[in-house]
Amino acid sequence: MGRYLGMVGIAAMLLSAACDKGSSAGSVELAPSASALAPSVAAPTSMAVKMKVDAKGHTEIDMPGPNEHIKADTSASMGSIDVDLMNIPATRGEVKVDLQSLNLKTFDDKEKNKSQTEHAQTWLEAAPKLKPEIVEPNRYAVFAIRSVDNASVVDLTKAPLAPGKDGKQQKVVTATVKGEFLVHQHKKDKSVDVEITFIYPAAAKPADKPESMTIKTKSPLVVTLDEHDIKPRDNTGVIAKEAFKLLGTKVADTASVTFEFNAAPGM
Repeated sequence: MGRYLGMVGIAAMLLSAACDKGSSAGSVELAPSASALAPSVAAPTSMAVKMKVDAKGHTEIDMPGPNEHIKADTSASMGSIDVDLMNIPATRGEVKVDLQSLNLKTFDDKEKNKSQTEHAQTWLEAAPKLKPEIVEPNRYAVFAIRSVDNASVVDLTKAPLAPGKDGKQQKVVTATVKGEFLVHQHKKDKSVDVEITFIYPAAAKPADKPESMTIKTKSPLVVTLDEHDIKPRDNTGVIAKEAFKLLGTKVADTASVTFEFNAAPGM
């Protein structure tokens, strides 16, 4: 059961897409409940580009505990980001991570990892085997971008192009993205430092629009299970209270998350 608890932590940390950079000691207050996040849209300029998030967005979750080191990843995402190329701080959007793509990889034993994955998804109430009415509000971890601060470039159309990979050109922007993070029907204000690489064709000019972009974390995010009511549960959603003692003893009650998402116009 201790191993399964670790999986829950991993699942909660997805995340896509953005979280606190640390957690406080002691008990953690439960985040406010919510079934969805309000749309995050900014008034665009003539150089606004709607970027659709690629379906194969990737997160890595690391959860070192006193007696067990849990590792996992996710491989499915969706969403859109409205990037204002003339005003990067005005960028807004939403990224979703599908918790049913969660994959535990703690052990060398494939069957053990499979079992842990099933338990983690069950505790998140996102497992495919659960009733649809339980899964529907819990399946996705969602991050809504509310502000972009400390952008290294404000007007991307005036920034010079640099050589990129595979004969492409690129522009790189660093920033702190702030917003609301929703998982297991509980939302929390989060922030994350990111690096955004805008990709351009070989013959593009600085004022042209990019053909795609990649956004990835500059440092791990930290998510706390208690904030999102992530607890051991059975197949009916009933909390397994006897397993609580394992959190913070055998396995950790927080997890570090890194992510990388690709996006392109109309992708």
